[in-house]
Amino acid sequence: MAKGKMTRILMAINVIVFILMTVTGGSENIQNLLRFNAMSKIHVYQGEWWRLFCPIFIHIGFFHLLMNMYFLNSVGDTFESLYGSLNFLIIYLLCGIMGNLFTYAFGEITSVSAGASTSLYGLFGLALGIMFNYRDNEFLRQFGSSFIGIVAINIIYSFMVPGIGITGHIGGLLGGFILAGFFPIMNMTLPTSTKIIAIIAFALIAMGFIYIGNKSVAQAL
Repeated sequence: MAKGKMTRILMAINVIVFILMTVTGGSENIQNLLRFNAMSKIHVYQGEWWRLFCPIFIHIGFFHLLMNMYFLNSVGDTFESLYGSLNFLIIYLLCGIMGNLFTYAFGEITSVSAGASTSLYGLFGLALGIMFNYRDNEFLRQFGSSFIGIVAINIIYSFMVPGIGITGHIGGLLGGFILAGFFPIMNMTLPTSTKIIAIIAFALIAMGFIYIGNKSVAQAL
């Protein structure tokens, strides 16, 4: 697949979903968000696990879509060229799911959330993971470290601005950092032990978030 093609496909899906939501009731209408399978702890608890995946492509308002597509357009091609289209897609989706799992564990019981930012923060976490796993490679170490300021500014912004799903951002960031130890950059290798630790850590943390989320919803109900 040509460089950047998967990034364009992901952007197109986000835009198409936004248009569909806009013409069927609005992207800021809670009922319509739920109808399009936005993240809702209670619904996930009731068995609607696809809500951990679908919110990656849903946005609440045009500005939300615009900002996330700007970031995806800015960084997507770079990571896709580093990992290849297929692995880039897998990483992108897994980071989004981990972000929504973090929200399931620690988010407000009544909140409804969505957005590609879970996956985008995953790419930021991936950059930090690159810095950590390829620290002997000066170019990759500097590439990863160049995202430290971006991550810091965005985390602070997420805490300061009301209505932003900080839990999804932190979860996505964590997911990307871990997955950097499992998916090697194209034409490079990672130690088998590092890959095993990474995949086990990802699975255990995901299961831990499910357990915490189930417990928190059960107690609230």
